[in-house]
Amino acid sequence: MGCWLIRNCRESGYILGFDRDEGTFIRYDKNGSEPFCNAAGPELLDIAITNYCERECDFCYRASNRQGSFMRLVDYELIIKQAEKAGVLQVALGGGNPNQHPHFVQILQKSRDHNIVPSYTTNGQGMTDEIYAATKQYCGAMAVSWYEPYVDAQEVIKRASAYGIKVNIHFMLNKLNLPQAMELMEKHTKLLENINAIIFLNYKPVHSSDALCLTDGNEIKNFFESVKKIKNCKIGFDSCMISFLPLMGGGLLKETVDFCEAARFSAYISENLLLYPCSFMNDISGNGIDLKKHSLQDGWRFGEEFVKMRERLSRPGAQRYSIPACQTCENYVMCHGGCPIFNINRCR
Repeated sequence: MGCWLIRNCRESGYILGFDRDEGTFIRYDKNGSEPFCNAAGPELLDIAITNYCERECDFCYRASNRQGSFMRLVDYELIIKQAEKAGVLQVALGGGNPNQHPHFVQILQKSRDHNIVPSYTTNGQGMTDEIYAATKQYCGAMAVSWYEPYVDAQEVIKRASAYGIKVNIHFMLNKLNLPQAMELMEKHTKLLENINAIIFLNYKPVHSSDALCLTDGNEIKNFFESVKKIKNCKIGFDSCMISFLPLMGGGLLKETVDFCEAARFSAYISENLLLYPCSFMNDISGNGIDLKKHSLQDGWRFGEEFVKMRERLSRPGAQRYSIPACQTCENYVMCHGGCPIFNINRCR
């Protein structure tokens, strides 16, 4: 047992439990149904503290580059105070490459100072002994992105393991790299013994071609067959993968699955302090809420995009890319039509 927080979300009609040490999260609706959203504020914030990244990958949904800006430390303090007031439990720090922020260790510490558990994803660049030590002290978990040439990710896994840090691999799936995903699971068995989980993320066509989007077919089915065979680490998926998860069949623990949490339990803040329901809206929507002018809680409750997102996810046929088959599909109760922002779903 770790350090559990139990909270009665009276306005939303459910009780949540959160283990600050292990990251276990449980929601229990007192009426026996699945909780739909937290009316008071987000439980998780995805915060881009920079858009700086040396790699400049052509598939990056933020088009992060060497000219990317950094969030000011005073601005991070502003939003983390608001986050604590709103009841936020966790922040996922991203970018860009977050650990290359000049005040990264202070950001981790300030998160904990406000009773919020930080985590982050690194591309492997810029990791130092100071950052590993701070990660061990302050973070719930960390992740490393897995893409060629892989040596950076392997080094992070090796060093994180030496520090006793829980590390995940983030693998962004697209139509062309499914063989590489299966190779990771099938041929790197020793490496996987030193990680907590592989988290597979669905490709999003923001600054790159939609021709890379996953499609239904034998390739994705073979991928899920490989997933079901993995025994030496856990496997997870971002919620954008949810429309493909029925392919897991009996290998899926449905009680561990939730559909898109944007504007229901999570939100995103850019390095410019703009609030959105989802990070993938940053470069496609002009309706970000300026947190220098408005509070996080007001944006969550009354922001136009937040209200729209909750409406899309609350009933069949309400999604921007509505799919007629959703009306009669037995899997709708689990996936709710998949991603409500992009046409990246199995049923198109």
